[in-house]
Amino acid sequence: MKKIKIACLGTGGRCRGLVQSTYIHHPGIEFTAFCDNAEGAAVNFASEFNKAYGKSVRAYLSYEELIKHESFDALFIACDPDIQVDYACDAMNRGIHVMTEVPAAYTIEQCRNLVSTVRKTGCKYQLAEQTRYWDFIRQWREMAERGEFGKIIYAEGEYLHYEPVWDNFVHIKTGHRVHSYDPKYYSDPASKPSWRGNTWKNPIYYLPHTLSPLLSITGGRITKVSCLGTRPSGYVSEGLVARDIQTALMYNSNDTIFSVRTGFTSPHGPKAGTYAHWYQVKGTERSVEWARSTADKPKMWTPAEGWTEHDWTLENTEAEDYIRQSGHGGSDWYPIHYFVDAIKNDKTPPMDVYKSVETAAPAILAAESADKGGVMLEIPDFRCE
Repeated sequence: MKKIKIACLGTGGRCRGLVQSTYIHHPGIEFTAFCDNAEGAAVNFASEFNKAYGKSVRAYLSYEELIKHESFDALFIACDPDIQVDYACDAMNRGIHVMTEVPAAYTIEQCRNLVSTVRKTGCKYQLAEQTRYWDFIRQWREMAERGEFGKIIYAEGEYLHYEPVWDNFVHIKTGHRVHSYDPKYYSDPASKPSWRGNTWKNPIYYLPHTLSPLLSITGGRITKVSCLGTRPSGYVSEGLVARDIQTALMYNSNDTIFSVRTGFTSPHGPKAGTYAHWYQVKGTERSVEWARSTADKPKMWTPAEGWTEHDWTLENTEAEDYIRQSGHGGSDWYPIHYFVDAIKNDKTPPMDVYKSVETAAPAILAAESADKGGVMLEIPDFRCE
């Protein structure tokens, strides 16, 4: 069958890891070009990729040059997520299918632009959100579909991911990242905060990795959100503009309460398998939760048996080795698989534009709520606008 020609916009660590460890194994795609505005990034990656796999992928320094000189079916956008929507909409207006990274958007206007562009163009759009494809999430989702939870009344999760060397700043001229917590870069005229550095003021922007799998289990959409966080100056990294933790309290259209917390600038103990992620679902007939630590195991509670440990895993043990060995516990394979399938077979991908903005909008308004002292805010229904 004809292969889908894909170009990549943004060749940082996330793109490199996905392309080299996972996407290269997909038989239905062909990479045509890599593009990155950081000096030498795309050229170096293309050279490395071509040498390793015997390909002839070309490199570009700007999106405009990429569009001018290349012809391709789909664009994988892995550049800074706060600016990716403009590129996504421009590409779809040119008839190019698009997959973007998490979060899907940083403003409500961006959410609306994504939705309206997909409606207008008919192009396939998918968010590369992978945690919803963990095998234990699949099993919990199937339990919910069978009615085993009874009525799900509460869903909770966290994404607490500390790194001692986050790329908090970027050199303005070269576009190269600076991995540092040193506040001197705020006053350096040659540098500016990276998208990560800007996000840490409200880390709740990054809640889609937690909300997406939970919504896939509960169904419905978030309709209201309130959020609080610690002071906007890190306790661990003094001088960094960052809230060490934020918690969003949300209500969804299925009468389920959600609590989601995020944090990236203070250390926390890892969980078994998922490292920084943790989830819990409570129903009227049973509850489940992932391991709270590396010394813990996943559990389920029922009135008849009480708490019992379970051997749920991240990987689908029946999947091919190259799928199981893809990043994030075997889940990185599924976004590209469903994206290509949607293009080839004219399907709606599982993480379509509506589900994508329904994870982004609660995060956007949670950040606004936190800045306003925790006020409750209404989430727009993009399906009805």
